[in-house]
Amino acid sequence: MEQAGQTPGKPDDTGLGARLVALGGLELGEFTSVPSGPPGGAPAPEPVAPARNRTLLISAGVAVAVLAFFGTAAYLFVNVGGTSPQSAAPPPPRKPAPAASAALPTGPQPINQGVRTEDDLHLVCQNWYYPSAPRLRSSAPHPILISEDGGPEVEYRTTRTLNQAAFSGGSEDRRAWAPEPPKAQLVACLDLTGPGRKVRDCKSDSKTLPLVEGKYRLTVYEVASHRKLIDKALTGADRACPFVILNSAGDTLYSAVKDRQLYDLLHTRVED
Repeated sequence: MEQAGQTPGKPDDTGLGARLVALGGLELGEFTSVPSGPPGGAPAPEPVAPARNRTLLISAGVAVAVLAFFGTAAYLFVNVGGTSPQSAAPPPPRKPAPAASAALPTGPQPINQGVRTEDDLHLVCQNWYYPSAPRLRSSAPHPILISEDGGPEVEYRTTRTLNQAAFSGGSEDRRAWAPEPPKAQLVACLDLTGPGRKVRDCKSDSKTLPLVEGKYRLTVYEVASHRKLIDKALTGADRACPFVILNSAGDTLYSAVKDRQLYDLLHTRVED
């Protein structure tokens, strides 16, 4: 309490509150002891050092920000925009060169099923065989199917039956020369290999075609093993012009192989 007649004293400007006001608030590094003002209550001089400290702190903060900016930019450039030569990832390994494809098998190939139709037996002439087919035994007869190609203009094979051998005798001849496909032991492949000399011209309606000697190869195989039993070249002995000239005949006619020719080459294998 103030006593009567006394003028209230001026607050002490040198106290802690006055110094905080003069410095504009508490700053980093201002926790050191602040000297008290001069004796006699004289006003304290304007502080200079704290303002300089603030300037230094601001400059340091700006420098840190600039360094951080450039550091971030450099990081983004290295990791996003490009790669540093020293830290570039190694190139991916090369794919191994593909291995050379395995060579296709050569030679006769087995068919792992039984013979069902004549078409199955025609495959024997195309390098196939049927291990489950009846084996060639010592006792006759040995049933045979004759597979004939259709010539250069035809891509399929047909069955040829020697009618006189198959149907002029008994049931045993029929089983030998016109067998059921699953019971065949042999296949005779008759293939046209080329032309010989010209024989004559053959006319049919408005078409005239040359007839030349037909050159053939007769090959006989065992159905169960593709073992070759006969390999014979022969010339077609039928030199007569055909009664009908098919459109599939092409531009040249070939003399045909007679039934007697085939029988003379095959009967010992079939009947003995």
